[in-house]
Amino acid sequence: MKPQALGWPLTVLFLANLVASIDRTALAALLPAIKQDMTLSDTQLGILTGIAFSAFYAIFGLPLAALADRGHRPRLIAAALVFWSLMTAATGLAKAFVHLVAARMMVAVGEAGGVPASHSLLSDLTPDHRRPAVLAIHTAAGPLGSLLGLAGGGLLAATLGWRDAFVVLGLVGLPVAVLTFFLREPRTAGARADGIEPRPKAGTLLGRRSFQLLLGGFALGSFAMNGLLQWLPSYLGRAFEMDIARVGVQFGLAYGLGAMAGMLAGGAVAGPLMRRDTGWALRLASISYLVGAPCLLASLLAPSAPIALALIFLGSASASAAYGPAFAMIQIIAEPRLRAFATASSLLVSNLVGAGLGPLAVGILSDSHGGAPAHALRFALVSLFPVLISPALLYWLAMKRLAWETR
Repeated sequence: MKPQALGWPLTVLFLANLVASIDRTALAALLPAIKQDMTLSDTQLGILTGIAFSAFYAIFGLPLAALADRGHRPRLIAAALVFWSLMTAATGLAKAFVHLVAARMMVAVGEAGGVPASHSLLSDLTPDHRRPAVLAIHTAAGPLGSLLGLAGGGLLAATLGWRDAFVVLGLVGLPVAVLTFFLREPRTAGARADGIEPRPKAGTLLGRRSFQLLLGGFALGSFAMNGLLQWLPSYLGRAFEMDIARVGVQFGLAYGLGAMAGMLAGGAVAGPLMRRDTGWALRLASISYLVGAPCLLASLLAPSAPIALALIFLGSASASAAYGPAFAMIQIIAEPRLRAFATASSLLVSNLVGAGLGPLAVGILSDSHGGAPAHALRFALVSLFPVLISPALLYWLAMKRLAWETR
């Protein structure tokens, strides 16, 4: 496929990732309504937003990535999109907590087939120095989807109820699946990629210390960021007495616009610097967490909602600048026929360890605090700060190790 043909695949895969993010994060805006309707505890909500989704996402990511590394990636992504969209709609039919958990598990199974195959496909179409920008654009669909999911989910819940909101959100993905199905697969079945053997050993990649440190950064960053993302809407509602629609719109704008701006800026800055030294990708990823973590901590101590939202915007923008460079470095370290596997491995640790346990840990800490709901939740969220700052160290160590490995 010619380089100028990248625009259409990137657009379609951006839309697919956007739908996934909407389906995933709208739940955070709908939690207050679900909690009231089904009389659930914060620990149950932590299970619902965390491990119920992320464990299945992580577990199914590797076998679906193996299919992507061998097969027709656009058709795999299209099939996955249809499945998770229908399961999102089915969430609105839940009659008990166990039904909600089962529906979110099935959404996770579908979404596990999206990002690894997309990163592999886009990386095959993009030279090394352009990958931070391209993968940042693709990843920026996440915060944009969070914005739309949080704002749209809150508004839909206020007008239609949380059940119909899930049905509407689920059906949105079906037209995008059709577009994805007809994308072109640039590689020939069974052909070698860049002159290497079609099936290199995954153990070699997993044994590299630089890759292990990268995975650690993804895991701990995801633990803290997902804990914040899933619970900050509830915290803002409790601390500042904001209704569900207002919280969804305002938090969605603060987080979504901030994270999207940070991802795009990080990808744009990393490209030129990586022409001189690929290690700049990890330097930028490290710096982004050093700047973003204090802003997010300060948002929990803010005296008013506008100040808290402004700090959430700044913190999200800074921390999210790491994603494009870090994902690009994963694609550079991995051999071409292991690119989907490499991305799936990063998503496995970031979801199983990070997204799965982060929201759950916050829910448990909040329930065990014993204070007023707003103060208990603030205590739980502030407790994430040591974890949130740790990716800065891990990405810096990964940069040093990679320089040693490539001498």
